Amino acid sequence: MITEQKKILVYKFLNRFNDLEKVIKNDIAYYVDKDGKPLFHYWDDNEIETIWFSYERIWSFFDEFFLIEFQEIQEILEDWLEETYKLRGLTPHSLDIFPLYH
Repeated sequence: MITEQKKILVYKFLNRFNDLEKVIKNDIAYYVDKDGKPLFHYWDDNEIETIWFSYERIWSFFDEFFLIEFQEIQEILEDWLEETYKLRGLTPHSLDIFPLYH
């Protein structure tokens, strides 16, 4: 179980990404930073319930730095997505390589 202190630090990290822009290309909804680099994406249809996070930019922070378990990472990201971007019903997973964005 994640401690309250760790949870505060995790949300502080995530809150750096509270102003991402949603860009849809080829039926994929990307959330990109001010430099146009995607941090997470999902297929913009109602059939797929997975949202893919960049391992390098997001997931590894939880996995390698904080040693948080996979299911706890999913729960944290689900809560953050709902609170910040009003995205519900999507299950977070990590992905090493994103589909072509540019």
